Amino acid sequence: MPVFKSSRRVQKSGSSLAMTLPAMFVKANEIDKGTEVNVLFGLKGVLIVFVEEEVLINGIDEIVDYLTKADQDV
Repeated sequence: MPVFKSSRRVQKSGSSLAMTLPAMFVKANEIDKGTEVNVLFGLKGVLIVFVEEEVLINGIDEIVDYLTKADQDV
């Protein structure tokens, strides 16, 4: 599975803050309005959004590999 990088701007939505999901992520995971997604987060700035727990660990491993490679390229 390829890894993609994107930036998002946080916006105000009513009394909450919100951000959009990348279009490619939405299409690849068949997300529509009302689709429930899972969120894991830490208090030091890490947020993970995922649809299926079955692919979570493998996906995180691939992202860590991507980040490790990017660190080595610097």
